[in-house]
Amino acid sequence: MSSSDRGGMSRRFLWLVVVGNAVLGGALTLVALALLTQPGTWPTAASLLVALAGVFWVAAGSVGFHRTYLRRRPLDGSRVTLDPVDGRPAVVLPWSSTVIAVPAATVAGLVVLLAGATVLQIVLRDAGAGAWFTGGLAVLLLPLLPDSWLRLRRRPWLALTVDGVVVHGWDGDGELPWERVAGVEVADTGPWSNLRIVDRRGAAPRWRRRRRILFAPAPRGPYLEVPLPVVDVDPYFLAGTITFYAENQAARREIADGTARTRLVERLRPVA
Repeated sequence: MSSSDRGGMSRRFLWLVVVGNAVLGGALTLVALALLTQPGTWPTAASLLVALAGVFWVAAGSVGFHRTYLRRRPLDGSRVTLDPVDGRPAVVLPWSSTVIAVPAATVAGLVVLLAGATVLQIVLRDAGAGAWFTGGLAVLLLPLLPDSWLRLRRRPWLALTVDGVVVHGWDGDGELPWERVAGVEVADTGPWSNLRIVDRRGAAPRWRRRRRILFAPAPRGPYLEVPLPVVDVDPYFLAGTITFYAENQAARREIADGTARTRLVERLRPVA
């Protein structure tokens, strides 16, 4: 994937984050383990907790960051299938969940570490401002976990059916008939870029939210969105293919007979 898929962040900067977090987290772990051999410094439990925090820093800040922003999934279309969606033939593109699994695991790990730090301070009878701080942070982060779990339980995908484009996303389901597809654009939305399938009416497509505890954001404009890093086909070729089928009604029969899947996987340009 090109760097533009990652929200315009340069690979040099991303690698700097990966290496920096690995060095800092590793150093923290080594210092904590060294203190275990120095009696009278930190309590054993405190040293072990700090060492664990260092390992977590490396796992989330370096390994997790790399998997989210730098790991390049082969764009070979191996996961693209031809399956019915609501009884209609469809080309289905499953999404990778790495881009939300890593942040969810990071938040869960932080809650555990902060709760552990709070309990440790109470046990050591040092429940002052530090315990209030770590405990407060754990309480603030804890409500984020249920919706993260609900998102991870879903198996999101993008489908091209003979009638239109269907998105079964992390936060809900949306559909846009071919006649209402005005075009496809790539938008830089922060951590990564999104493919936006725009509604020509200028109104938000029909959207059904998933079950939620606190949040399940809907599209913020007249479009359906697909994060570029989650599909295993060339996202720009996908954009062109969607545009082609939106503009050529007769060609949509290719979706039912499997030709559209072959075009996506093998990057064969459709011909009107």
